[in-house]
Amino acid sequence: MSPRVEVLGADEFARHVKVAAHIYGAAMQRSAEMVVQRCEIMHSHLARRGFLAVIVPAEDDNEAGAEPVAFGYGYLGRRGEWWHDIVVDALGPELSERWMAEAFELAELHVLPEHQGHGLGRRILDEVIRNARGRTMVLSTHDLESPARRLYRSVGFVDLLGGFVFPGSREVYAVMGKDL
Repeated sequence: MSPRVEVLGADEFARHVKVAAHIYGAAMQRSAEMVVQRCEIMHSHLARRGFLAVIVPAEDDNEAGAEPVAFGYGYLGRRGEWWHDIVVDALGPELSERWMAEAFELAELHVLPEHQGHGLGRRILDEVIRNARGRTMVLSTHDLESPARRLYRSVGFVDLLGGFVFPGSREVYAVMGKDL
């Protein structure tokens, strides 16, 4: 049986942001301080145009609005937004025009560790791709061979930029893109 997914707008996802930040922290092994910071960032993303979220509620809770065990979300990026501007500058004018002009930016996709390996990330990604507006979809992920990177490649994402370090971070990322 396929896991149940729910597609949510910003208002509906707002009530799940605290749990989503916890899922992020567990999946990425982040400190409590980083989880609080991510929660604030997620709240700010709710106002972005074209916001779309997908959650997978806990299997034992069939009620609408159940707490998620996995989630993903994104929005249509534009100039003046931190991630968008940094990636546009790093890609340069030609690649930016091709990939970023009308891009849905997949900001987060995380699954609680105890629920990983069961296809939840793929279900979320498939649903986001099916419902996202835009000409392309772009994302950043750690620049290493990982289950996440293999998942993105399996649905057609290609590397646009590798070995990239965002300002204020020491972690190395890859930026990936897919035509929608």
